[in-house]
Amino acid sequence: MASAVVKALVAARQKCLTDDEAYWDPKPDFTRPISARNEAAALSWLLDHQAVVCRGGPADVAELRALCAAYCAAQGARAPPEQAGEAEAERGAAAAVAPAAGAGTGAGAGVGGAEAPSTSGRSFEEASAEAALQRWGPGGRRGGEGEAGGGARTRASRAPPRPPSSAPPPPPSSPSSPSSPSSPSSPSSPSSPPPLRGLRADAPVAPGDVVLAVPSELLISYEYAKESDLGKVLCALPLGLGDDSVALVWTCVERHEPEAAHAPFWGALPERFATVLSAAEEDLELLEGTPLAGEAARARQHIREAFDASAPAFASLLKAYPDYFKPEWFTWEAYVWAAELWYSYGIQVQFPGGDIRTCLAPYLGLMNHHPLPHVVHFSKVDPATGCLRVRAFRPCAPGRQLFLSYGPYPNGKLLLFYGFALEDNPADEVELVLQVPTGPSATDRRAMLTAASLTCEHRLRSSDRLAPALLAAARVLAAPPPHLKRLRALPPADLKARLHAAPGAVGKEEAEVDAAAMRLVAAAVGALLAPAEAAEVRLAEAAPQAADSPARKELRHFARVYANGVVRVLRAASGAVAAGLAAVEALA
Repeated sequence: MASAVVKALVAARQKCLTDDEAYWDPKPDFTRPISARNEAAALSWLLDHQAVVCRGGPADVAELRALCAAYCAAQGARAPPEQAGEAEAERGAAAAVAPAAGAGTGAGAGVGGAEAPSTSGRSFEEASAEAALQRWGPGGRRGGEGEAGGGARTRASRAPPRPPSSAPPPPPSSPSSPSSPSSPSSPSSPSSPPPLRGLRADAPVAPGDVVLAVPSELLISYEYAKESDLGKVLCALPLGLGDDSVALVWTCVERHEPEAAHAPFWGALPERFATVLSAAEEDLELLEGTPLAGEAARARQHIREAFDASAPAFASLLKAYPDYFKPEWFTWEAYVWAAELWYSYGIQVQFPGGDIRTCLAPYLGLMNHHPLPHVVHFSKVDPATGCLRVRAFRPCAPGRQLFLSYGPYPNGKLLLFYGFALEDNPADEVELVLQVPTGPSATDRRAMLTAASLTCEHRLRSSDRLAPALLAAARVLAAPPPHLKRLRALPPADLKARLHAAPGAVGKEEAEVDAAAMRLVAAAVGALLAPAEAAEVRLAEAAPQAADSPARKELRHFARVYANGVVRVLRAASGAVAAGLAAVEALA
């Protein structure tokens, strides 16, 4: 009989199931792990509700810790690697954490001894923006019982957020390099840190420990911007500005206010984010032929329209207060910087009253993304402490960088909004949109898709199988009119069962329909693959120029990572379709 903790884990898996996971597995078995992401989210949820889950006392707590340890063991029991070329640390045995570490021994208990301290953990010059952020009054205070070592402090080096493994270190001329004025060390120094911004653990972190607590009064939300003096002025203008537009205009001004309540936060932010949103047109042209090219064009157009709609507000402020406001605060570049900030740093936070707000969270925004992070759940203000508490679910040794998950995002979204891409991203996907054939049966096909809870929008992964919903939709679109008529006569439950049946499982006629469906999918995949391969070649041949900025070189590097991933996914899908087609043709 399952224990109370295991039963709670089963319920948590179901609670934490995402639409994407349900898409790939419509009938999941919650008694088993669904995915690495889902298991991490479920364990984090249990740790966040440990007082309720572990009512049996120490035995339940030990069982929960053991489940966390088992997860780490199943994922290789390795701490996420450091950024910027620390591959040797990633490969070394010192980077491994023994399974027993999850049972309360702390993260320092690793194979072959404790993990080597991270070179990213360091102090900063007294006058640096990072040191000012650390001194910032109420920030980073303890988050209550269970906080590792009496409160894990934060350390941040000055650079935009970057992924854990695929980023080459920027040259010394990079604005984000440790050779910048705010950094005390040179990249050539053996003791200098890699060029990153991040948070490290200053004490052993065990599952359930609160590693960071951000007081709610430090959170910057759309509502916070609207309720400011400037926000009230902007809301009073007869321009119909939305909450997000007000927040962006407010950000353009507030970041330059030396007496602002959040001045240390603004001062610690990078001067540029280097995402696709602010990329040069010639760099975007290199992405032509990939799904990201169209998505980026739409996103940039949306920001351009919002910028144009805010232009009268800029003019009004400059006219009313010419001695205070400056034209350079309201340039296109400044507006895009504000948009990139909210896109990349903004998170959805639930407040004690139940309302959910988009917020910038100082300190938390310094944490970097990893597919196997230390932190998953971090979006709820604790009513007892009034803090946004960041709780770890996997161990971390002192001096090592703490990672969180921005979400199970494909490389296209990571590159567009965060400015990086991951090699072998487990969440990487390519969207595939099927087309309804024109003709007299088009209306019936659309109606049948709706009746079967299907759409024409689907996703592909680097896998040897296709999503069940993709084949089901393709069957509707490829069915000949007589077969379509018979499908229409089925009750909804029988229709769904027939469309989701295994290929060729019903009969010869269905096998012929399945073959047509596979050919339809193959054509759709092929239409994406050829231009993506051309983009991959184009990016590979784009020689770096001496005049290229470090940010541009970095963006092109990640664009290549993205394009390689798209081609890999599409080739895998093409292979899966070919195998499926051969199987159903044999049956037909």
